[in-house]
Amino acid sequence: MKRIVFCVSLIALVAAGCSQKPAANTGSSPTPKSAASTTSASPKAEKKAPSTNPVPADWIRMHDDAKGYEFQVPQGTKDAQDTKDGVDVYMANVPAPYDIGVMVVAFKDKTLSKEDLIKKAEDILKAFEEKDIKIEPAKELSNDYSLSIFTSTGKDGKPGKGKILVATDVTDNYIMFVGGDADKFASNEKTIDEIWGSFGMYSGGFSGNS
Repeated sequence: MKRIVFCVSLIALVAAGCSQKPAANTGSSPTPKSAASTTSASPKAEKKAPSTNPVPADWIRMHDDAKGYEFQVPQGTKDAQDTKDGVDVYMANVPAPYDIGVMVVAFKDKTLSKEDLIKKAEDILKAFEEKDIKIEPAKELSNDYSLSIFTSTGKDGKPGKGKILVATDVTDNYIMFVGGDADKFASNEKTIDEIWGSFGMYSGGFSGNS
């Protein structure tokens, strides 16, 4: 828990620095919907990892009604959420064989563009002491969403790779990181895409259509 609090403090320092006024801490904890239990596949004789991990069959909905967003993660995902200085941070780990990390940062600032949020995402990675950070040019998915692929090197020297989704409406901003070890990116990409692709804003975004 101390690690989570430390991480939230770092992120709040980066994100809330852009905020005109911190939001009140009214965020609700993510509430999972019920889902059928999964059945493990029979073990194969060879212990070779598949070239592509299958997309999980069972998912749970995570949401924050105060901040106005929702998304889905595979059932069995371990998570934690905290709020500091008006910045909500959700962190999770999708268990093996995926080992995907998920982080959502939500905060208010009506002055920021999607391009600003990509830069803010890079600052957050730096706060985690990631090195050699490279973020590909963002692909604009709509007026409200942009997506980038990033690579970096962690404190442990392991290369990482993932995707960054940024979203904005009139006043609220969202940055979502989904990724893990670079050598697992290709086998996990379909599941990574399902996670960020499930993200939605209650407000409909700045355009009112998202």
